[in-house]
Amino acid sequence: MADQRPLQGRKLGDRRVVIDRPHARYFRYLGPGVLEAKLEAQAPRTAQQRRMAMLRGILFGRPLSSAADLSERLPKWKALPVFSSDVMSSVAYATGAMMLILAGAGTANYKYVLGLSVVVVALLVIVTFSYRQTIRAYPSGGGSYIVAHANLGVLAGLVAAGSLLTDYVLTVSVSVSSGVQALYSALPAIAPWSVQLIALSILLVMVVNLRGLRESGTLFASPTYIFIGSMLLLIGVGVLELLTGQLHQATDVGPLTGLASENMGVFLLCKAFADGCSAMTGTEAVANGVPAFKPVEWKNAQQTMIIMATLLGIMFLGTSFLAVNIGAHPVTAQGVPGAGETVLSQVGRTVFGGRGPLYYILQFSTMGILILAANTSFADFPRLSSILARDGFFPRQFALRGERLAFNSGIVALSLVSIALVVAFGGSTDRLIGLYAIGVFTSFTLSQSGMVKHWFTERGPGWRRSALINGIGATVTAIVVVVIAISKFDQGVWMIIIVVPILVLLMLFIKHEYDQEGIGLEVQPDVVFGPPHRRQRVVVAAQAMSRAVVQAVKVGETMGEEVQVVHVTLDPAEGDRFRERVERQLPGARVVLVESPYRALVRPFVRYLEVSQAEDPNRLTIVLLPEHLPRHWWDRILYNQNVHRIRAALVGRKDFVVLDTPYRREE
Repeated sequence: MADQRPLQGRKLGDRRVVIDRPHARYFRYLGPGVLEAKLEAQAPRTAQQRRMAMLRGILFGRPLSSAADLSERLPKWKALPVFSSDVMSSVAYATGAMMLILAGAGTANYKYVLGLSVVVVALLVIVTFSYRQTIRAYPSGGGSYIVAHANLGVLAGLVAAGSLLTDYVLTVSVSVSSGVQALYSALPAIAPWSVQLIALSILLVMVVNLRGLRESGTLFASPTYIFIGSMLLLIGVGVLELLTGQLHQATDVGPLTGLASENMGVFLLCKAFADGCSAMTGTEAVANGVPAFKPVEWKNAQQTMIIMATLLGIMFLGTSFLAVNIGAHPVTAQGVPGAGETVLSQVGRTVFGGRGPLYYILQFSTMGILILAANTSFADFPRLSSILARDGFFPRQFALRGERLAFNSGIVALSLVSIALVVAFGGSTDRLIGLYAIGVFTSFTLSQSGMVKHWFTERGPGWRRSALINGIGATVTAIVVVVIAISKFDQGVWMIIIVVPILVLLMLFIKHEYDQEGIGLEVQPDVVFGPPHRRQRVVVAAQAMSRAVVQAVKVGETMGEEVQVVHVTLDPAEGDRFRERVERQLPGARVVLVESPYRALVRPFVRYLEVSQAEDPNRLTIVLLPEHLPRHWWDRILYNQNVHRIRAALVGRKDFVVLDTPYRREE
């Protein structure tokens, strides 16, 4: 009931009444029967809960309400580092990956690097314009999965989703591994701890993303823009030195050994091109994350995508051009080809005249952008997982947002799977990169094919031009998928070809389970439910006479006319003493003693319930389990073990309802 407090002001007639509604500290009254919980309603109550809340606040920040979602959206200058760090970071390893493949037929074949880079950039232009179409047609985000699901069917959508999910995991593993490799290119002494550093870096990115999208964008903006500035400066200075005849050849470059000898031909060029296509992984990230932009979302996303593709094209072509002209090449370290000083490090050291300040800025910003490239996956993997969960193909907890409006389940799952992959492959970029690209190009193909059907179905203004753009994109990316699948099959692509169908089957299984559950729990809207139609009896499981049993009996008396107290005893004399106490102290309760000469406690109790229920199948048995409420962690070991076993034996049976009646000793 609300209380009225009269308040008297200073002026005559300045009198008003303040109505204090009950629980006003915790709830806001929106209307009859409608309350809105305030932040205080979820405030911790115990000392341990307060300590955990303080720790979460330090790590992740204060909780945000759902109404704060719009303020958490990203402007273009923040969205660029969040969604493009992956695709831009590939500049650090894509050129070296192509050179490593061509080196198998001799270093003279490095002359093909620039031509292959031009082809990759041309492909980038086609895909960029294709995805601009997707952003305009599907401004709610979701990218390849949404488009393929809506236009090509459920199976095509799930293949696109499975391909993207595997690509996001590989993006985290490859980019962070490459970032740590850039670090030990500058500081070789830390190389033995590379796997530990990679795992720690992934965990740090995870924590930042759990703080929310806007905050991660703010934290990651500076390293991204420093990297872009360093790369543009590197390319500008390098081209200027080349034009003035001051560009030197790379010196102090280690050897490249351990490569299998190969013959130069179309197949080897295709393998090099496939590795060069790793420069495009992450291109779809902007289309997947359109809802994260500030209004007007789709326009800001389109503009961000053009800026991203332009910067990537300049940096990738510039790196390949300089690498070929200075004679850079991959280096062997610890017996692994390509695991030594990176090609970009060699270019930076040569152009900037040694290991000076500009070189170290380039290397550390490269390390930063490579580690932050994982942030693109941390932005898109949880969002795609939430869409799949909303559609019933992923566990429902992936659709829920945490205190900071982040999809916590997806963020944590991505971190754990990526760390496991890094440990399994020893943190080797070259071993991981063999799995790369086919997933994202499969999703490219399905998305663009879906867009072609979309335009033919919608037939809006300019649909023919739009369909042509997406059709070209679908054709080119499909060719790339075939090239990657054939040329890199022996490098691990076969694993992705197996993993994606397994993921699809798993998602279909989850969907089937949810659908079956929905059918079983469905309530028809025109059905009105009346009072219970079954008689009921109440049974209290009593291990000994205690306050917990007394409380359970008193609760049971509110549910039925008769309460049975069932006691399984190993000693008949002890059982008689128990019966005498209960009948004396709890008049009205009927005691049933079950003697157990074979010293079992739980199974005789359950069997008694089954036998007595069979005597009157039309009644419902409510089983009350007195339970000691634990105050300490060790209480969970010392108490309630039989209670747990009884619950496990009875829960889910149609003729039994199992209820706990917890008792706190302080009461």
